[in-house]
Amino acid sequence: MSEKPEKLACEQAIKMILEYLDNELTEHDHVAMNGHFETCRSCFSRMEFEKMLKDKISALPAKKAPDSLRNKIKKVTGKF
Repeated sequence: MSEKPEKLACEQAIKMILEYLDNELTEHDHVAMNGHFETCRSCFSRMEFEKMLKDKISALPAKKAPDSLRNKIKKVTGKF
């Protein structure tokens, strides 16, 4: 028998929204978030806003970083 997920406070839920949207939560936490969204309109609206923003950013065309930036990153990290 599965254990009942804990109730999340809004502060906890807000901190986990991006991980929720990226499917990076454990099954237990995902279920807890779903339960919280069912009862908290404020957090549900915040999640919907973050989802819309993430979708809009993902739809933007990718641009190549300027060579000067790429060189600075390579100098600092040794990668690129």
